[in-house]
Amino acid sequence: MAEQSKRGSQLENGEHGHNGKKARAQAMPNGVIKREQQEIDEAAEDEEEQEEGEVSQGSSAEAMEEAQINLTFGLTLFHCRSCRLPLKPPTFKCEYGHVICGTCCNSHEQVCRGAAIYSPCVEVDAFVREAKQPCAYEEFGCKSSVVYFEAADHQRACQWAPCSCPDPGCGFFSSPVRLADHFAGAHSWPVTEVSYGKPLRVALPLPQVWHVLVGEEGRRVFLVSACTLGAAAAVSLVCVRANGDGAEGAPQFRCKLWAEAASSKESVAMMMPMVRSCSMSGAGAFSAADQAMFLAMPPEILDDVSGEAPVLMVRIDRAGAAAKSTTAPRSSGSRRLLTCTDG
Repeated sequence: MAEQSKRGSQLENGEHGHNGKKARAQAMPNGVIKREQQEIDEAAEDEEEQEEGEVSQGSSAEAMEEAQINLTFGLTLFHCRSCRLPLKPPTFKCEYGHVICGTCCNSHEQVCRGAAIYSPCVEVDAFVREAKQPCAYEEFGCKSSVVYFEAADHQRACQWAPCSCPDPGCGFFSSPVRLADHFAGAHSWPVTEVSYGKPLRVALPLPQVWHVLVGEEGRRVFLVSACTLGAAAAVSLVCVRANGDGAEGAPQFRCKLWAEAASSKESVAMMMPMVRSCSMSGAGAFSAADQAMFLAMPPEILDDVSGEAPVLMVRIDRAGAAAKSTTAPRSSGSRRLLTCTDG
């Protein structure tokens, strides 16, 4: 009986509550009801946008690169105990604790007599591959961050390696790209952008002239020089760079130089050599006739009956990159070598 009374009371309360809400809703104007519903919907949308924003921020954080830190270490930690050069992975540790390059296992006995068992150093490899430093030519414009054990290779091929201005009495010394600006600003030498594989007309008002060419791709700097050679003229083209032609990865170029008399197509001088590099060292001594390869323009082209100044045609072609020089590994004869796995 008490249970029935309780249920009856709950039912009455529910009905009264429902009827009370219904009565209040009926008593409220339609505009107020719609406004409340709109506020509820807007609140729900804001909550959904906030959740989506939190998910998006989480995804962005995951996509971000790992934070970097600059630390200072002693050089010996990154140098091989055998060859004394920067460690090159994969690295190994001998049974006496010496960390060496993998290529030095056959010669390590000269430093550590009796060592015959080597274990791979996976942890050391991780540090060696990530240790980076600014390029040695940072002050001349190179912005590269170079892995330490590859720094020497990068330096040998870096296009920002500084060269000297060849003008007599000028001591300007900087990267080829900055030299091109210097040539134009300080000496008023003509500077022209050149597209590889396309011919370019270059005027040569002798007896002495320099004309600067800058490749559109890679901003490589070339210097065309001309000087008198008796009754003839010598014309050369060099790539302005300090590290020479043989550095691994350094781009190589071939050029075609030719000139013909304005009044006769039969008088032609032509040369198609590989482009040599020049650091412009020994300022004041640089001239076309001093180069290993130059084009000799005979008098009939220089002193054409038309009276027009000689015009040189230049075409520069890319010829690949310098290949890596390989050195045969040293043999240890009866050397006993055992490479272990983790241990």
